Amino acid sequence: MLNALIIGCGDIGIRVGEKLQQRGYSVTAVVRSDNSAAKLKRRGFSTRCEDLDQPMLTLPTISDGCLLFYFAPPTAEGERDLRMSHFLSSLASAPRQPARIVYISTTAVYADSDGSWIDETAPTQPATARGKRRLDAEQQLIEYQHHRATTLSILRVAGIYSASRLPFRQIKARQPILKRVIAPYSNRIHADDLADIAIAAALNTTTSVAIFNASDGRPGSISQYFWEVAAAFALPEPPEITWEAAQQLLSPGMLSYLRESKRIDSRRLTTELGVSLRYPTLELGLQQCVAELEQNGNQTSSH
Repeated sequence: MLNALIIGCGDIGIRVGEKLQQRGYSVTAVVRSDNSAAKLKRRGFSTRCEDLDQPMLTLPTISDGCLLFYFAPPTAEGERDLRMSHFLSSLASAPRQPARIVYISTTAVYADSDGSWIDETAPTQPATARGKRRLDAEQQLIEYQHHRATTLSILRVAGIYSASRLPFRQIKARQPILKRVIAPYSNRIHADDLADIAIAAALNTTTSVAIFNASDGRPGSISQYFWEVAAAFALPEPPEITWEAAQQLLSPGMLSYLRESKRIDSRRLTTELGVSLRYPTLELGLQQCVAELEQNGNQTSSH
């Protein structure tokens, strides 16, 4: 029996798990709450409830050849991911190790490139605490892999979008965006493409440690993103403001995001993993979002 274990099984974990089930895998998910476990059981997943903030975890049995996907978010504060520390301490005591670990990281581990292209060889110099926690988790995993009979894939992921992740609330609230002509570069990936990438990173990679940028390879800006979502769903265009006004009106988190400009090079997805994206452009991805919401009878007012 082919087996996969997903640590932190939210939206991306569910997409990965269901795709693996279609390939004949038995999927086990580790989640925090009984409510999450019940939802996953209805999808045919085996489940276990564990609190990743506790030092020692009781992990499900790891079988020979098991694929392990770690999708849990990092610790909420500080510059270290203590959840990863707890998880790896528990995994170290398991009788068997997974054949491969796939970890979702973030492109925030890279330094601001002032709009230049960034590939996987670029230096890691995160500017935010969130990026520092993700880089800490990467480093913990690489150190762990060096001393264990397992292999590792790290996905440095751009902004994820899907029908359930669109900024309807912000657009309807008339949240302003930076003028498109001055907005810095940002990057994105559709959730279904990310799930395909995660599986390819588990199955199509032979190197002991592999790092991949997960992006559609067509950088835009967060302003363009808001504008195109509004256009796709016939919502009012977001008001555009200057940088000076943005510093007065936007949240510290958004301002931090807007202070960086990166173009993520993701060609290794094709050249090394053989991935062909379903939604290589934002236009195609948003068309899928529109169709999904129409099919499900959902309205933008519910978001």
